[in-house]
Amino acid sequence: MPDAPRHSKWTEKRSAARSTQLYNHRAEIKLVGEPLYQFRVTNVSDQGAGLLITPGSRFLENIEVGQMLEVNFISPQGIAPSGWYQSEIKHITEMESGPYQGLKQVGIKILARAEKD
Repeated sequence: MPDAPRHSKWTEKRSAARSTQLYNHRAEIKLVGEPLYQFRVTNVSDQGAGLLITPGSRFLENIEVGQMLEVNFISPQGIAPSGWYQSEIKHITEMESGPYQGLKQVGIKILARAEKD
């Protein structure tokens, strides 16, 4: 008898394919009155990205779902997106399993390219 399919308690809501084979892909975010934050990007598409955050980071105290940010994506491989983008925080999720267990992932929706001098 074949094994029953395994179902996750999470339903995939993203429609765009995501690249997870990233090497040193980073995101920089500057909040008013705070230092420049730099985070590892765990997955990315042209519509959004997942940022890896340590649970004790002060950054988490200064953000909330729905908040608008300007994010600088740094891609050594030239994988889009690269550069400054207007973005929105869509979720803040604790990673319960896998290689990032115990860390937080901040889901960013990319809205538009940001105009920077």
